[in-house]
Amino acid sequence: MTQRERLLTALRRETPDQVPVTWELESRAAHAFTGRNDWKAICEAHRMIGSAIFNLQGAGPGLRSEMEAGYAETGEEITNEDGTTQRVHTLKTPRGELVERWRFGHVPGDPMLGVRYEYFVKKPEDYEILADFMTERARTARPDTSTSGEAREHVGEDGLVGYWMPEANYYLGDARSAQTFVMDLIDRPDVMHTALEAVDRVKEKELEAFNLSQAEVLNLDLCWCSMSLINPPLFKEFMLPRVKRIMETVNRDGKVVGFFTTGKICAILDDLVGLEPDYIQHFDVLGDCDLAWAKKTYGDRICIVGNYNPVVLARGTLDEVRAETKRCLDSAMTGGGYILSSSDEIPADAKLDNMKAVVEYVNEHGRY
Repeated sequence: MTQRERLLTALRRETPDQVPVTWELESRAAHAFTGRNDWKAICEAHRMIGSAIFNLQGAGPGLRSEMEAGYAETGEEITNEDGTTQRVHTLKTPRGELVERWRFGHVPGDPMLGVRYEYFVKKPEDYEILADFMTERARTARPDTSTSGEAREHVGEDGLVGYWMPEANYYLGDARSAQTFVMDLIDRPDVMHTALEAVDRVKEKELEAFNLSQAEVLNLDLCWCSMSLINPPLFKEFMLPRVKRIMETVNRDGKVVGFFTTGKICAILDDLVGLEPDYIQHFDVLGDCDLAWAKKTYGDRICIVGNYNPVVLARGTLDEVRAETKRCLDSAMTGGGYILSSSDEIPADAKLDNMKAVVEYVNEHGRY
């Protein structure tokens, strides 16, 4: 089987010739391995390792928007005296401006790692400005599917072209410091629902772009559904209805839909599985779901993706790498429907030899 065939077979909860291996490999690790951070560099890094291309961030589809006068989105990059880089991101509306600031280049060997030290939303009134901007973006947005077609050709039989789409709470939570965002959900539910509904309209346009594109996998990021961040009542009020609406709207004909989760999720797994995704990843090693339990409990309803500890890839010996691979295979490979992947993002200091060793071990011991 090709990498593409293995992934599709496992995602159908069937048995491929061997367990597929992929990674949550993003720009930081891609830059470390190739010196570049674009989506083609991510593909190149997977090919260097021998793993399947799956969650391909940066390949689109996307949205093009020509907003009315008074609305604009700008970016500026400033080089500081100490060699670090400051990135300033501004949203402009007739109601006011929102600014976020990032700092990059402060960690040697990991230039893509950024620290945000100023958020768009600094006070509750800023949600109104953000909602105004998102409403105008949604009104004028048009799908752009060109890159996804290029990616499908570039990836070929080495994997699947995935589209990473954060759910609306992710976007809004990203615009506000995390602790304050949670308190806003509790203290200002009406304000938050209004702001989220504006973001929802943009998400509807992004979903339209996915449905029209050659991207094959919708990887819906539900990180803000984590019970490490919120509680079940907040999940049921703010997140679950939105995820349900997306699942009712997405094109399932020839496409794959999965949920990207993090932290503790056991309390909401029944709800998530009940929405009938094709897969759920990544069963965080810092969460509360044992991989073997998850496979036994839900393996007949979803493909299980993930759980490999990425710290082992950076700090472990080859023996420790093989032991972690064995743990994952022993826990979840029986009967198919399992994709070995990392428990969240591959760190920039991951060792290429360690990652190759995982693929080699699966080639020998992960066969059906």
